[in-house]
Amino acid sequence: MRIAILGGGVAGSTLAYLLSRISNEVTIFDINQYYVKPCGDIVPNVYTPPFNWNETFGIKRFSFYIDGEKIYDVEYRHTKWLVIDKWKWINDMRKSSKIIVTHDLNIKDFDYVIDSRGPYPMDREVVYTTRAIIETEEFDDEAILEFDTHYTGFYWIFPSGENEYNIGAGFLEYKNSKELLYYYLRKKFKNFEVKDVRGAPISIGSVKNKKLRIGEARGLVFPLSGEGIRPSAISAEYTFEAIYKEKDLDEFLNDKLSIIEKRIKIQKMLLDLYRYSSLSLRKTFMRIFFKNDVLIDTYLEDKIDLNGIIESLKSVRGNGSIVRKF
Repeated sequence: MRIAILGGGVAGSTLAYLLSRISNEVTIFDINQYYVKPCGDIVPNVYTPPFNWNETFGIKRFSFYIDGEKIYDVEYRHTKWLVIDKWKWINDMRKSSKIIVTHDLNIKDFDYVIDSRGPYPMDREVVYTTRAIIETEEFDDEAILEFDTHYTGFYWIFPSGENEYNIGAGFLEYKNSKELLYYYLRKKFKNFEVKDVRGAPISIGSVKNKKLRIGEARGLVFPLSGEGIRPSAISAEYTFEAIYKEKDLDEFLNDKLSIIEKRIKIQKMLLDLYRYSSLSLRKTFMRIFFKNDVLIDTYLEDKIDLNGIIESLKSVRGNGSIVRKF
């Protein structure tokens, strides 16, 4: 069976790795030989991929800011988020398949052509983000999410290694996220060295055509957090299962991804509610949300629906997963 995969990001490379174990005729078509797309490199610690990633940091502590004011701190007993070496993980998986570097995606003579090109069909709404890797002595092990209620989006500060941060910005109303990021860096740190700066669009809107699409090409990014690594990898696992078991791929994915896609839809509704609210309502909404330990838990694991809230309620209130909160 000959299989073409358009795009070698999380979903495409994971699928190629899985298929390489049963077929030698898997080809990735990409515009780059090596994967270099930037992001926060964060994954909620609730998923193990079929090809292991290198964990560079474990995050237990979180702070939430609104318009420069810290409104809540929380610390968990266990690692809540994993920081991973995403580039190495993906490029190692890509080694399992043939890669053709091309901008021409008129692919023929394959049994399957799977689209995993991330947001680059650009047939949905995206937010333009920029992230910097910085080195600084002003280091703490907590993750910071800071919201400016004049915009829809947030700044992030994620520890990614000893004395190293992954810091980024992404706002719907302000496309020059690089400008905002440098302003934020100068405000937050007295001394720092920028090691790398890159920008990329991230999907936040729904995709009308999901046929033979996986990962972010299918719209599998949580709009409130921007996290797409885990749902993309999961979609690749289900795609492999469908091909291996000779199932109808689109029907199989629609069924298996229904919970994830429902949670993405709920997040998009909440994002739009925030987006079209007044500044005062935005501040009120954020203060209520990020002072509730159960809702914070559902947010950090991207499980904002009734079942997810019940899970978080059991974890936070029942199992005592929180060490401290302010």
